Amino acid sequence: MHLEKLEVSNFRALTNLTVNFKTGANILVGPNAVGKTTVLEAIRLNKAMLSARTPQESKNVLISLSVTTPQLPQALNYSAIAGDPQQQIVINSTYRLTDSEIGEIPGMVDELSRSIAAAQVGLPLNEGPQFQAIQFFASPMGQQALINATRFVQENIVRVTSSGQCLLSLIVDPNGCQFRGNDIFSQMLLSQLDSRLSPYKSKFSYFTADRALPFGDPAIQIGSVDAQQQMESHNSNPSLKFQRFKNTIFSAFVESPESQKELNETFKLIFRELLKEKEIIGYSINRFGQASISIKDTKTGKVFDIDSLSSGEKGVILTFLIISRSISNGGLVLIDEPELHLNPAVCKEMLPFLVKNYLKPLDIQAVICTHSPEMLSAAMRMEGCNVFHVRQSGSLSPIRKQDQPEVIQALKLLGTSEVEEMLYDAVVFVEGPDDVELLEIAFPNVLSRIKFRELFGRAEVEKHIQSLQDAEKNGQKENISYFLFDRDRKLTGLSSSKKVKVKQWHRYCLENYLIEQEILFDLLNGGEFKTDKTPTNLGEAFARFANVAKKQLREIVIEDVYADFAFDGVGMRKKDRDGKSFVQAADILFGRIEAVKNQLSPITEADWKKQFIAKCDALVAQREQEWNSNWIEKCSGKQFISDLYPEFELKKSPALLKKRLLQENKYANNGQGTESWKLLAATVSDLIQS
Repeated sequence: MHLEKLEVSNFRALTNLTVNFKTGANILVGPNAVGKTTVLEAIRLNKAMLSARTPQESKNVLISLSVTTPQLPQALNYSAIAGDPQQQIVINSTYRLTDSEIGEIPGMVDELSRSIAAAQVGLPLNEGPQFQAIQFFASPMGQQALINATRFVQENIVRVTSSGQCLLSLIVDPNGCQFRGNDIFSQMLLSQLDSRLSPYKSKFSYFTADRALPFGDPAIQIGSVDAQQQMESHNSNPSLKFQRFKNTIFSAFVESPESQKELNETFKLIFRELLKEKEIIGYSINRFGQASISIKDTKTGKVFDIDSLSSGEKGVILTFLIISRSISNGGLVLIDEPELHLNPAVCKEMLPFLVKNYLKPLDIQAVICTHSPEMLSAAMRMEGCNVFHVRQSGSLSPIRKQDQPEVIQALKLLGTSEVEEMLYDAVVFVEGPDDVELLEIAFPNVLSRIKFRELFGRAEVEKHIQSLQDAEKNGQKENISYFLFDRDRKLTGLSSSKKVKVKQWHRYCLENYLIEQEILFDLLNGGEFKTDKTPTNLGEAFARFANVAKKQLREIVIEDVYADFAFDGVGMRKKDRDGKSFVQAADILFGRIEAVKNQLSPITEADWKKQFIAKCDALVAQREQEWNSNWIEKCSGKQFISDLYPEFELKKSPALLKKRLLQENKYANNGQGTESWKLLAATVSDLIQS
């Protein structure tokens, strides 16, 4: 049974979700707290309430979701699972049956008929003494109910075998938290297909992210008690999987020679392809009377008990051991964060290992939630892996690999990747070597959801923004990218699109928001930055700060005055050569040389220098008043902070000074922040919320 379609309404963060899953691995990615695990819980709850395999499955799943408690199982808390407590919850799971499962159905008429007839009068067939059921089916009423149920089953067998689908439709009403289904045949059929398997096999299994792995010598049981625990561990109480770590291994060891061989082969496979440089030595009772599984480090020759492996390594062994031994062909596994406690090298190999050794050979379907960039990168490269992006709104959309090349290339040139775009709410590109660190300090509350990345040159960045916007027009842009530019002395000609947001600082650059003169004076007079050149009072400090900044005005005037002369260059342009003959190129290039020659011929050194200096003096006089009033906004804050160092002979690094300025601005005025801080925060907030 493979999950073909999931529709969820009003279940926790999932307001209105529809997703079509595929065979193989279905990878759910996205930031924290957007509903990835909730997707798994919706699938699990739907199955537990409508097609439970064990009598305790429904109850245990409700307890795990905080809908009820072991002490008061009759008291149900609807708000624990409802996004809106006033609206009903709907979870529809459409399962596609395998050919072998469809082939089993005609032989299940009697058991399905008895189950449905008993369920209609509230008689349990899968728990406790069956005396009441026996008496009921011996009565005329029971016999008629069985006849009716058999007719109903035969009619529905035709429907299901022709479509190959079963729909589990769960509705939960807010009034009293009442659970109900709409298709008793599909519900009973899926339950019976699972129940027909041995206790050590299942069509459905949930691997939680909460892996409480035992240490030491837990009680090891075999037989009926272990069989019951095995069934409960699939979905009813999935944490039992991890608590039964050694029990699972020793049960396989004593089951049969074939089981021992399968166990050893599984260990060899895991150690050869994932946990390399280790091998299984044997199973024994050690000299302390404890059950021991010996592992050898092939690199050092050291032998140790399996308990000495890390939590991540034990989790890998147990997960794949259970999948290989317990999941029936054509089954479905839900896995939450398989990368926990594992290094990136193992994460990189885990998904290919799962697909190659279990999903493809056994026709198993997997739905996997992950935060691992390595697993996501592997999924984007592999056949048989389908990637879905879960967004803040609880929506879920597929990532089509064929739509990505342009975006991937543009993002690589920007220093990020499509992986980061999917694992964070937003990737925000900023300019300047210290901007990323400063913004991370400024906004730590959003670090789990936003990734800041440094840019590497405005002209290239604007080019790649255009590339991303072109990809967006072609339907190839999945996530939103944000660009926060330095203003410099030039407004960009680019504007935001739906998925590529562009904003410039209102001041020259980020550092300009750190320049509060009184705060800067106090810092320079503190022990960390104080030198012999430190200003002794505010008046002196303000004058010297303004003079440091005024150096930039002179530099700007020199640049602007020279540009006003409009001297042409003799360098070659691309258009001068493309498609041109030698004769045509010679004409164009000499024409440019001649123009420059004519422009320069009347110039003499003395006259030009005099004219240049006069223009500079005039332009400074024209701009000086406005500069003196607004230099904090107009100067380059980066250069200003750099120029403070020779002026005051500062010893500590500029990066440290920027951090201190940021912190003082942020927490000034009893934690309200300075006006500069408020403007900085508002600019970032406006960008993200746009």
